[in-house]
Amino acid sequence: MSKGILQAENAIKVGDTKTGFEILRQVLVENPESEKAWWIMSGLVQRAERATCLEQVLRINPANQFARDALNKLQASPPITETKPRREIPKPPRRSKPTGKTEPIGAYKTWQYSRGSKVFLIMLGEEQLFWAHTEKRLIPRVRDLLKKGQIPDLYLNEIKTIRLPSITKIKLLKTALQFQYQYQGEDRSARMALEDTVMSERIMDVLANRLGPDYTLQTKPVRTGLSLGISALLTFGAAGLAVAGYWAYQEVITGRAAATGSVQALWLIRLLPSLGAAGITIIGGILIIIALIISIRLLMKPSLGTELNKRM
Repeated sequence: MSKGILQAENAIKVGDTKTGFEILRQVLVENPESEKAWWIMSGLVQRAERATCLEQVLRINPANQFARDALNKLQASPPITETKPRREIPKPPRRSKPTGKTEPIGAYKTWQYSRGSKVFLIMLGEEQLFWAHTEKRLIPRVRDLLKKGQIPDLYLNEIKTIRLPSITKIKLLKTALQFQYQYQGEDRSARMALEDTVMSERIMDVLANRLGPDYTLQTKPVRTGLSLGISALLTFGAAGLAVAGYWAYQEVITGRAAATGSVQALWLIRLLPSLGAAGITIIGGILIIIALIISIRLLMKPSLGTELNKRM
């Protein structure tokens, strides 16, 4: 049993469930395959989160009959008034592609992924966060230096460094993290591109735990200004294409296109008469309907954004 789980159990025994939960959360951020941590956490959370914890226990160990019985009982019982506080559990790992694994190397927590011949590294120390890329053949040297507590800057390219106390905001952007921080009294920003949403969410969780209670994690709908702009562009664009198509059709069939050169594309001059006014109207209507459907989906289902903000 890990030291973290023992600490969590001791805290829970003396009634400090909040500390016990936070320790378990950190254990699961670093090792989401800990059956024991998921099992203990299931007793500290509300109904929906408890079901998720029990499902993770069974994912790791399908033979755990205690977890199976507890989950069956939970699913069969009617909803009750919650007595436990609402707590945010770690995001369960996705089964399809387990990425974002935290690998301790020396004093650093590290993550890496490859794109082509490049290997991208993220390194989290006690006071600083680094990210850079290198070549696959240099990874053994990089690892050796990290084990010695040294930053292998000679073997890294495009190194970016942020001191953890200087961070004022971290925004989760699906496959990237956007940082806002202070440097010599000035506001700076930096973007960390990552492999996928699993990795970005995992690193966000680790940073939230590392930065501690001075920061607050918020999840809220993303502003709809961009969605409104895309919606308007699609709708008016589709309507404009329909009008332009009908105008070009009139130019061709009346002979004005040949006389004035208002429509010069030969393929269009040949195509429009074959479609006819009805065909052009139908195509234009279909384009407008598609644009409206996309617009409605954008506006009815705004995406959620996660931010970690420093308390002022």
